[in-house]
Amino acid sequence: MRHDASLPDRIKTFYERVSAERGAALVELPELYGEQVHFVNPVVDQRGLAEFRAAWDEALGKYKVFRFHDIEAIGTDERFSLTYSMTISFGFGPAFTTDMMTWCHGSGGKVVYLRDYFDPLGTLVQPIAPLRWCYRKVFGVLVA
Repeated sequence: MRHDASLPDRIKTFYERVSAERGAALVELPELYGEQVHFVNPVVDQRGLAEFRAAWDEALGKYKVFRFHDIEAIGTDERFSLTYSMTISFGFGPAFTTDMMTWCHGSGGKVVYLRDYFDPLGTLVQPIAPLRWCYRKVFGVLVA
């Protein structure tokens, strides 16, 4: 990995590497994320590089397909966002694709805070047309 590249570009390259090499890419975590990194998503709120590594290991162990695509990185080393699609599959049943956004704060050339934004329920119903239709109807009434 090029250390003269911006932090957003280095994180984008890391996501691309995870898509191609899976767990082998995780050796880069200490170069990219701070020791006390704070990671938040709709189901997780944790601190520390060891916990962050464990979350990656769990995801890669759980999913036969774990791929990021259409990744864009926008911002500075101190504040940036990644937008991308993520496709996962358990190895049986349908593959699930969800659009995501990750907001990052950097300090000292490493990410110290990241928050993933995605719709877990919408992702689960997406491959099943009748459920997707119901989901959109219900949330269309409640939200829109």
